[in-house]
Amino acid sequence: MGKFKDSKNKINKINKIDQTIRDFLIREQIRDMPVVVALSGGADSVCLLMGLLHNREMFHVELSALHVQHHLRGAESLRDEQFCRDLCEALGIPLQVVSVDVRDYQESSGISSLETAARECRYHAFEACRPENGLIATAHTASDNLETILFRFIRGTGLKGLCGIPPRRDNYIRPLLGITRSEIESFLAQQQQDYVTDSSNLQDDYTRNFIRHRIVPLLPEIAGNPEKSGMMLTDVLRQEEDFLEISAQHAYQACFQPERDALQGLQALHPALQRRCIKIYLERHRIRADYQAIILVQNLLQNGGHAELVRGQITARVSRGMLCLEEKKQFSDKIPEQDFNLNFNFNNLNYQIFKNAVLSVELIRKEQNPDQFARIVKKCPDAILDYDKISAVAKQGMLLHGRKPGLYLRLPGRQHRIRIQKWLQTLPLPERAGIHYLSDKSGHLLWVERLGADHSVSVTAQTRQLLFLTVSGCSQS
Repeated sequence: MGKFKDSKNKINKINKIDQTIRDFLIREQIRDMPVVVALSGGADSVCLLMGLLHNREMFHVELSALHVQHHLRGAESLRDEQFCRDLCEALGIPLQVVSVDVRDYQESSGISSLETAARECRYHAFEACRPENGLIATAHTASDNLETILFRFIRGTGLKGLCGIPPRRDNYIRPLLGITRSEIESFLAQQQQDYVTDSSNLQDDYTRNFIRHRIVPLLPEIAGNPEKSGMMLTDVLRQEEDFLEISAQHAYQACFQPERDALQGLQALHPALQRRCIKIYLERHRIRADYQAIILVQNLLQNGGHAELVRGQITARVSRGMLCLEEKKQFSDKIPEQDFNLNFNFNNLNYQIFKNAVLSVELIRKEQNPDQFARIVKKCPDAILDYDKISAVAKQGMLLHGRKPGLYLRLPGRQHRIRIQKWLQTLPLPERAGIHYLSDKSGHLLWVERLGADHSVSVTAQTRQLLFLTVSGCSQS
């Protein structure tokens, strides 16, 4: 683990890895910007760091590295961190180490897979540490791409899934995507460059490792260079996916009827465009657009009628060639009105409202609790009102109610009112009917749950007393 002394001068001629990274930087027009290498200490990320270092001056890249400490493998994790520190010190590259608690994150987020939780923690760290206008370089290879294609194929996927790992996604770049893992290991051996090995990658506990160790080694018997075949496949499919997605967006706009929030004319489209338009439509309504849901809707287009998409809540209906979504009646407009007096007893902050709902009310005075006051203003801007303003406008009492036609709200800093019916379309259908509204007795809307307060009672820098409102479910005996 100690061969760092001459690392800066090891790459003294153009090789395949060096040329691949150079071609990538030219193609993606990466120049004069910060690039942070996600450095695990493994062979792939060490190779990426060395290759970018050799091209740093030519492309005026401000190069640094980031190591995420997962604390999942005990002493081995600490060994990896120290290796990255030693390597970056030898190469003269700034390194930032970020420590994450993967198991705590997994538990709090309800993620079943430890591997998925670790990945999300990594990317949260990447985004938090990415410089302004900078990029994160990850060391995905052609071997990773092949494994991803096989993994998705086995699990079941569409064209987009078979496109594999993209060379660039937003602020993330993969300069080594055209290089295989064996080529990287040969390169590091030639350079006499050490790296560390994650022992968990040697086990077959995870599906991806099983594919890597059991399936991929058999493929050269069928195709001499399966990684190259995988890259050729994904290059072609990405272009076709891009073309189909552009075509689908045009078709969707031509079919969409905004006044009815429906699609008309899907039957005239090719089935591939039909599926994509249905997918766009369902996802815009926050409905899971899996294979079964899309096929169900396609069958409706052929035969007409209706079918449930979300059990007991949302129905897809096709009538006279028009596709629309309907909310079940029992979920709409069922929140009754309830008088809401402002004479709160602030020793008892919870109020039973409607069916299975509790309103929590808290009065927070800036002079008494400045830290809590500032924290809630920052973190809960949609759940607060200026207590003194609302006292003035609602002396005759207020009304807590459900959805009504013709509701409008003007948020602070906005010139125009928001039409509530239009705002509701940004929420998933099952959630729309459960939103609570607070109005004064004259019908003036003061607050909308999850949207915020009207400008007339909104919190400003002069506010001294906050009214903090939250609605939550409760069980009934």
